[in-house]
Amino acid sequence: PTSPMEDLLSAMTKKLTADPTSAKEWSAGREATGSQGATGASINAKVLEQKAPRDMSKLLHVIYGLDQYPQYLLKWPREDVDETIDLLEARLAQAKEARDALAAREAYVASYVPLDPRLRSPDPEEVLVPKALRAVRRLAKLPLPRVDELPDLLDIKEEAPGLYSFDLVKPEFCERVRQELAHYAAFRDRWRRDHDAAVPPGTLKERLQLADAGLAGLETFLFENIAKPMSKILFGSRGDRSDAVGDVDTPHTFVIGYGAAENVKRNVTRKALIPHVDDAEVTMNVCLSDAFTGGGLRFHGIRSPETTTIAYELPKPNECDYHHRLGRAVMHLGNRFHEVLDVTSGERHVLIMWLRSWNNYRASHCPCCLKFQRPYCVCSPE
Repeated sequence: PTSPMEDLLSAMTKKLTADPTSAKEWSAGREATGSQGATGASINAKVLEQKAPRDMSKLLHVIYGLDQYPQYLLKWPREDVDETIDLLEARLAQAKEARDALAAREAYVASYVPLDPRLRSPDPEEVLVPKALRAVRRLAKLPLPRVDELPDLLDIKEEAPGLYSFDLVKPEFCERVRQELAHYAAFRDRWRRDHDAAVPPGTLKERLQLADAGLAGLETFLFENIAKPMSKILFGSRGDRSDAVGDVDTPHTFVIGYGAAENVKRNVTRKALIPHVDDAEVTMNVCLSDAFTGGGLRFHGIRSPETTTIAYELPKPNECDYHHRLGRAVMHLGNRFHEVLDVTSGERHVLIMWLRSWNNYRASHCPCCLKFQRPYCVCSPE
């Protein structure tokens, strides 16, 4: 079966022409897919180029226009329609490439023999600290507790407005996860050498997704029992506030290591990370190690039309430094600017869960409005 994105792109292309030409290569400015390096500088490469998002703007206008007016493209010059066909076919080729890679990943993941099979179906009593375990039992019941009731359930602290931390997982569980992922990293390295490939199919070079190591069950456990209900309590219903995100429904979970020196075999790919926002409505960040110095999280304000990543004009009144503690989680809105300061010694390993809301927040918000600080967008009401 095809993906919804592939179906959409294919439908758009068919609307434009009955005889599409072959897809053209991406423009010379196509962003590289390699490692983000010690500081993660390429994470905002396109934004730092300060180029207007012309191609994306045109595609958004086409999709919106055809949805509203079937004759929309008859108002366009022929050369613009031809250019749009090329843009759609390039995106469609990307979607097909991703689909094929994800299919190939299934065989790759199945070939991995875990060090600790119990992590695939985690026992809550082996994973969670006692207070978090009791909280999970309460979070499974409706109605969910209010924010002001959480201190009775969790060792929770509001580090700054909209920034919450709480004790979550046991130190011995953190050690088990680190050992499992080191075991997996060695397996991945052997696979890369045997197949003379940069990365296994469907995986990412700069981060280790839990699903790559067959730990989708662990991801589901943390999402359903902790991240999803906590996200709803902390950020999901906030009156008429514009940062309310609704119910999250899809996690993307990965583990990444920071260290003074890169060590790919140990999943240490960075020393620090520049100010950025996440591709998520809410982020949960869990510390898996404590044998490091430096590596603090520095939080800034929420991305807005007045806050641009180009010059990093970040609002200082909202600045807050947070220092990780083993087994403790921190949750924040994904569009809050944050950075990782230099790790000066040791290795800093963290589990990151991006929480997305495809059926709520993303169903009613355009991804480009704040991304490029547009006061108006094609998604705006007429």
